[in-house]
Amino acid sequence: MRDLDRAAAAYRRLGFTLSPRALHSQHMGTANHTIMLQRDYFELLTVLAPTPANAKWRQALAQREGLAGFAAATPNAPAAAAAWRSAGLAASDSLAFSRAVERADGELMEARFEVVTLPEQTVPAMALFACAQLTRDAVWLPELMTHPNTARAIRKLTIAAPDPLLAADSWSRALPGSTRWAAPGGAQIRIGQHLVDLLDAPMAARRFGLAKPVERATALAIEFEVADVEACRKALRQGALSPRIEGDLTAVAAADACGVIIAFRQTGAALA
Repeated sequence: MRDLDRAAAAYRRLGFTLSPRALHSQHMGTANHTIMLQRDYFELLTVLAPTPANAKWRQALAQREGLAGFAAATPNAPAAAAAWRSAGLAASDSLAFSRAVERADGELMEARFEVVTLPEQTVPAMALFACAQLTRDAVWLPELMTHPNTARAIRKLTIAAPDPLLAADSWSRALPGSTRWAAPGGAQIRIGQHLVDLLDAPMAARRFGLAKPVERATALAIEFEVADVEACRKALRQGALSPRIEGDLTAVAAADACGVIIAFRQTGAALA
């Protein structure tokens, strides 16, 4: 995000509970807020000072504000790097960093992480890396996991690409254990309980009501699973937002979410 405070205000209007602003280790040169969900999380990240470790984020921000990175969960970052290398992908060495955590009651904790990254353009539209959460009890804090919009999990990422089948080839290779099948306008990949839709530009424009199709590979949207869609819509109205509602999908325009279409679907809806 180019302006982390502005982004935080926008996502609170969307009905999310955010962690306090935190600074990463000096060699990372970044700060963030996190949106913690039941099994995953969404991060608002900004660059404070240029370092080699944040070059990919600076490059992404120079092009556009929006979805920039996809973090694959791993219990062991070096093992993830070895798996990628065995698949012929040039994974980086592991990089460790941390951030301080101060809870509302004054308790001080340290959240520690270890990541490995894949080279730029391994997959279209986003940077892809694996992240080992070394101190989950300092990150998945109970006070951060209840949201006015009732969000529970990330359900789907949608990417528009000029050649969605070629894009799906790249994503399938980079996500070992994923499954892939054809979908209208492109392909869909499933990894665990998450979906990645790779769509051609006209299909993506129709799905999200865009005024015109995107012209290059773009990570367009994140869809969240919510426990109560009516409570979600109420939270959005309280944030002075006017979501687009089509069937069981409720979506907020990218202009209201720092370049990302934010969509919501109630728990129990079929994966599609």
